[in-house]
Amino acid sequence: MPTLPTIRDAVYADANDLADVVIEPNIATFRGLVPDRCLDDPTKEESIANWQRFLGERDPADGDFLLVAETGRGRVVGCALAGPQHDEPPYQAELFVLNILPAYQRLGLGRRLVARAAARLAAAGMPSMLVRVLSVNPNRAFYERIGARFIREEPYDWNDVILAASVYGWPSTADLIGAANDTHAAA
Repeated sequence: MPTLPTIRDAVYADANDLADVVIEPNIATFRGLVPDRCLDDPTKEESIANWQRFLGERDPADGDFLLVAETGRGRVVGCALAGPQHDEPPYQAELFVLNILPAYQRLGLGRRLVARAAARLAAAGMPSMLVRVLSVNPNRAFYERIGARFIREEPYDWNDVILAASVYGWPSTADLIGAANDTHAAA
């Protein structure tokens, strides 16, 4: 079995790989489920610029952080963006992004990224978290398998296409960390 990717904080030099980590899984997951215009924007160049801006301008004091999963060869193959959220009590934090390249999915990497994000949030005094995922996403059951509870559905605007998003929550990140570390459940 190949060595599992390591998880670390993202750095500015990761922007190129991060563009692939967002674009490739979106195309693989959503082609045929959403209109093509959702998948055509941003371009890779725009995504790289967006990540460079985010990584270059973000203020760590805001509490947001971006974790990446990196292979032994230095390739970023997954990411998790998380941080505080203030709009939906009693949830103090949100997992904003979780993406993994298709070739690295179903290997437990998503669980590891979510667990690491949850542990970091808990250490920062945010013991609960939510996540929003498109309802047409065939992988959304992943969150249920690691203990998330369905809260509701809400509209999501993806390039001027209104889609349904499912909101899931973990009232306790301690529960999430335990579920995410369960080696018997499928990734």
